[in-house]
Amino acid sequence: MAIDQVGLLSLAKTARTDMLAAMDLLPMTTPVANVRGVPFVIAQHASAAQQVLVTDADSYKKPGVVRRIIQEGLGQNLFTAEDADWLTRRKTVSPVFALHNVEALADTMAATTAQAAQHWQAGDLDIQDAVTDLTIRIALRGLLGATNETADVAADVRREFEEILDWVAYRLNNPASLPATVPTGRNRRHRAALGRMQASIAKLIEYRQANDDGSLDILSQLVRAQQDDSTNLTDEAIVDECIGFMFAGHETTAATLTWALFELSQYPTLQAEVAAEGSRLLQAGSGELVETVQSMQRTSGVIEEALRLYPAGISIVRTARRATELEGTKVRRGTMVMIPVYAMQRSSLVWQSPNDFNPTRNHADAGAGFLPFGLGPRRCLGARFARTEMHIALGLICATWQMSYTQNTPPKPIVAPSLRADGGLTLHLKQRT
Repeated sequence: MAIDQVGLLSLAKTARTDMLAAMDLLPMTTPVANVRGVPFVIAQHASAAQQVLVTDADSYKKPGVVRRIIQEGLGQNLFTAEDADWLTRRKTVSPVFALHNVEALADTMAATTAQAAQHWQAGDLDIQDAVTDLTIRIALRGLLGATNETADVAADVRREFEEILDWVAYRLNNPASLPATVPTGRNRRHRAALGRMQASIAKLIEYRQANDDGSLDILSQLVRAQQDDSTNLTDEAIVDECIGFMFAGHETTAATLTWALFELSQYPTLQAEVAAEGSRLLQAGSGELVETVQSMQRTSGVIEEALRLYPAGISIVRTARRATELEGTKVRRGTMVMIPVYAMQRSSLVWQSPNDFNPTRNHADAGAGFLPFGLGPRRCLGARFARTEMHIALGLICATWQMSYTQNTPPKPIVAPSLRADGGLTLHLKQRT
């Protein structure tokens, strides 16, 4: 189905101010939409997304403009690499996200969450700000291995990271804006922040190289992998990978937790059920947390439904590296292909009552119609880490606090760069008894 020229102009105009509203303009009636006059294709149905991400994945790569923005913002890492470089990086990095390593980090996730939640006060709280603070604390400890000895360096990383996130969000929402090499005020602030963050993480690497205590945080594991000559891991490569994981492991998890807590604030009975599952985490011994997480069926449903309604990444974009075919539609080399994740995960073709929050859905049945972590060879390596963190954080927060939403209007989602609540999201907290 072709989108006519008027539809294209309307789509582009709307996207400039509201990406989610632009998603609502997509026809979604056929597997593929051709945008007339522009080398741009929309893979609207699960079958088309499956072909792009899995069965014909070799025919596509990440678009150069997106790769350049992420690389300028975060450095050269697994998210921006392609072809042989990507394969080498993935083989090196993937073992650090193995199940037994996530199990070892679960204690850190639980301790950090419990400590943070206990310091919250009854009354109104910007839950988006609070869980963002929580997830960056978990990232500093679980990803970068921050300890009391390195607390000052970790604080530096955290401060600079906020500047970097603001720059990436601006560039992704304004792809025609000037690149980082042009010395605008915004770009100078970003480059200075990135340089300071890289220097701080380099100090953490130096500390771990001299003090290997057997910790299983991501940075420590990469430092150990560095001893294997086959990995070719330099200090600079470890720095860039850690910044990439900070971006993926903190920003998207914070966004999902925010929306999950918002939805729970409107369903007291469901919230109490999650709190009951969270209480089991408090009783679990060391090494038992992941097993407990796997039994938290109600919490799991809430998280999956939050991931469906509020995907941190609202779309996946690829560029055809060769001439190919997508659901019977010819795709020329260089054509941009967008998978509208937000629209697909709210499509009535895949979901019953798609805009309703329903944690009893069987999300696994949707296949490529449910893509919170992507699919295929480039599926997010940290999915297990993120889901474990979300279960632990959501369960322990609900076990500690009763939450309600008292505003007259619902929060407005915006892309910043993950799906966030515009202006924050205030919940009213009351100690759970």
